[in-house]
Amino acid sequence: MFEKTLSDLIQGLRANKRNETEYIQRSLSEIQHEVQQSDMRQKSVAVDKLNYLHMLGYDMNWASFNVVEVMASSRFGEKRAGYLAAEQSFHQETDVLMLTTNLIRKDLASSNVMEISVALNGLAQVATADLAQDLLDDVLAAMGHSRPYIRKRALVCACRLVIKYPEGLREFVPLLKDRLDDADPTVVASAVGVICELAHANPQNYLPLAPKLYRLLTTSSNTWMLIKIVKLFAWLTPIEPRLAKKLHGPLSHLVSTTAAMSLLYECINTAVVGGIIDVQLPAVDSVGREMDFAELCARKLQLFYESRDHNLRYVGLVTLAQFQKRRPELVAAHYDTVLRCLDDPDMSIRMRAIEAISGMTTRKTLVGTVKRLMSQLILSNTVALQQANAKPYTMDYSESNDLQTMPLIDASGTSMVTAQGSIVSQRGDADPDVADNPEYRLAVVEAIISMCSHQTYTNLTDFEWYVATLADLVYIAGVDVDERLSERFLDVTVRVRQVRAFSLQMARRLLSNTHLVEQAASVGGQKGSNALMLGTAAYLLGEYCELQPASPDDTRLLLPAGLTKLPADQQGMFVLAAHKVYANWLGHVSEYWNADTWEQVRSVSTHMQQLLSERILGNGTFNGSVASQIALLPLQTSSRVRLLVESLKLVSVTTSNMTETAPPACLELKALFKAYELNPVSAVAQGKVPVPDTLDLDTFIGDAIPDTTSKVMPPPSPPPKQRTMSARQRKEPKANGPYYLPSVDDIPVVELKLDNKHKKSKKKSRRSKHKHRSPSPPPPAPVDIAGDEDIGSTSK
Repeated sequence: MFEKTLSDLIQGLRANKRNETEYIQRSLSEIQHEVQQSDMRQKSVAVDKLNYLHMLGYDMNWASFNVVEVMASSRFGEKRAGYLAAEQSFHQETDVLMLTTNLIRKDLASSNVMEISVALNGLAQVATADLAQDLLDDVLAAMGHSRPYIRKRALVCACRLVIKYPEGLREFVPLLKDRLDDADPTVVASAVGVICELAHANPQNYLPLAPKLYRLLTTSSNTWMLIKIVKLFAWLTPIEPRLAKKLHGPLSHLVSTTAAMSLLYECINTAVVGGIIDVQLPAVDSVGREMDFAELCARKLQLFYESRDHNLRYVGLVTLAQFQKRRPELVAAHYDTVLRCLDDPDMSIRMRAIEAISGMTTRKTLVGTVKRLMSQLILSNTVALQQANAKPYTMDYSESNDLQTMPLIDASGTSMVTAQGSIVSQRGDADPDVADNPEYRLAVVEAIISMCSHQTYTNLTDFEWYVATLADLVYIAGVDVDERLSERFLDVTVRVRQVRAFSLQMARRLLSNTHLVEQAASVGGQKGSNALMLGTAAYLLGEYCELQPASPDDTRLLLPAGLTKLPADQQGMFVLAAHKVYANWLGHVSEYWNADTWEQVRSVSTHMQQLLSERILGNGTFNGSVASQIALLPLQTSSRVRLLVESLKLVSVTTSNMTETAPPACLELKALFKAYELNPVSAVAQGKVPVPDTLDLDTFIGDAIPDTTSKVMPPPSPPPKQRTMSARQRKEPKANGPYYLPSVDDIPVVELKLDNKHKKSKKKSRRSKHKHRSPSPPPPAPVDIAGDEDIGSTSK
């Protein structure tokens, strides 16, 4: 009679904040004693207290059976406490759930409406696949209850059960369809909500309900039910395109007249997703003017991303990005409005604005959009710019507008960012900005690359500006976009001949930045170190070196210190590029050979040998025993280093003495790389090139190499003597056995005399045996197996 109530427990927790843990442990001990009592009222109070402690994080699974006992109470207050505790603590693995089947069935059949309600609520929360299978019929029966309150709850509970037990949909959907004609509007709204929940996973099953949903769409005034109906049609219209023309009238009326922003958004989203904006029928706006439905949606959509409410701006930009894919000409008029969203302090709105602006960019707006995005990267705290061998570059934030309008390349072709230098670590004394978020910076760089390379550079008019932009992003990206930048840098240079010379300038500028090279080497070419971009710059500098004045200075850039710390692929690119630059310069100076040229060739060749020895071979000397050092290099690097070493040896030997003309080796070394120009060829064009008749690809150039991989050699047979001895040894133990027979003639034959009865039965069995003998199977008919190309043409 002196047990604590739930109110006493809460007051005790507030009074014992310093020793709260000890107080809770004492309370749990008291509760454990109380739930064992036979008094159901006391047990119900204990379950209430235990449920409260469970919400504070304490386990109550040990009292699951006691909760079931309270659920079975005849008093509604105690029963409700038990169901509440079950909803809070029971899970799919609770073992006592199997004991609740008959208990819940009894409550569902009760004459007390409140007991039915609490049973439906509890079952919806704790249902397992077994409970759903056993109790689905009882819940479906409750859907026909005389009280709308029970019908609504039965609909929601049945929805939870068929999710656990999908086979019950066959019985549930017809009854659900009938509830759409219910006399009570709240039951109809619940039925629509259940259909919306189930159709999200598989809308095909609910396409037959479209006529009744259309009737509700045109007659109902319940805003929340209309939102769900419109959302349902957004899923059904792609399955049945004929619905688009049918829905044009109701949706255009709702878009023109509704004042609810939530319903307006769903109508516009459904019109875009379902292709209703493509229906060539007029719509009437709020003042009675006829216009295209797509134009009406575009005007209404502007209310969202011009709103001060962040949620409305977000959903408006999401829908605008989808709208732009279908009707880009209508979205282009809102370019300035969307561009202002790039400066929103909310990162999520900025991300959606980037997604929308990427599809709205044209030739006229591309440069301005890219400058706006790059200015955000530059004016952030993540990176700062510094000149080579100078103090960090300090940018005046008050001149941000000038920065956004200034050109990225000046009249001399100098890039705005690459002229400053490289990346400095983050400035910790500045306030954080949205542009400092790595996810946002990555989205900005991806958007810049996507806008510039859209449809193979359709929007580009100045390719030098684009190449300089890619070089700028190396310094200001602040995130790992090395692979994407290197791909675009290589692609635009190979595709566009006119930009190759400028690309070599940018490549030389990147390789001249010792900070970038040292950073890539210090981390071993890991992600974010710009190793791929440097490797691409080295490849371009070697591949198109004839476009620049021949000079041996580039070999120093292509054989930097720390080269062996880069990945093997990048090492090979650097060494091969250095070889190409050296061969190109050697062929160029050989055309005006004289004593000064001879001395220069000897000096440059010796210097390259020293660079190889110091920065790749690592032995400090260049002698005839470099083969062992080359063998230690990675496979991608060793072959190219060996080729360069042999070329340098050849040049050293042929230029050991001064001659009147250049040695042939100096002239022919350039032809090793530049004999034929390698142009890009698309895969489609390659397939159209006919194979010459004189080309035999099946005949071996030399002797045919025997294929031993597919032949399984038999094991070697033992010598005959060993095989004979082993056979004799096997026979010896058998000859000594009691059942051994040397030959067939030694088998004793006994004559058996059978009477007529046995003979008859024997003949009868023989006849029956012949009678039931199964006929021999017919020969198998030839089977024609259809290939993949024949499956589509098979007649149905």
